[in-house]
Amino acid sequence: MNKTFNSIDLSIFDCLSAKLKGQGIEMVAHSGYLSKNGISLDYAFDPSAQTLSIQNLKVGFPASMIGMNEEKTMGILEKAIEECRG
Repeated sequence: MNKTFNSIDLSIFDCLSAKLKGQGIEMVAHSGYLSKNGISLDYAFDPSAQTLSIQNLKVGFPASMIGMNEEKTMGILEKAIEECRG
């Protein structure tokens, strides 16, 4: 699953990074690969275009065993971004 979020400035990206770090997931650069508990994705933040692209979102074991799927995971990311937009 892929999605591009628009109107993402540095403060929103930093807020999202802090929320994910609180869950044990660290975005160490403006782009990279994240994986934890069977959930994986590639991300790319472009500060000049103010976009955050999520690509190749996949949900497997063990996250899938507790009912997680790509749509739920993307929904959690969307909610976190909205909270950061405050």
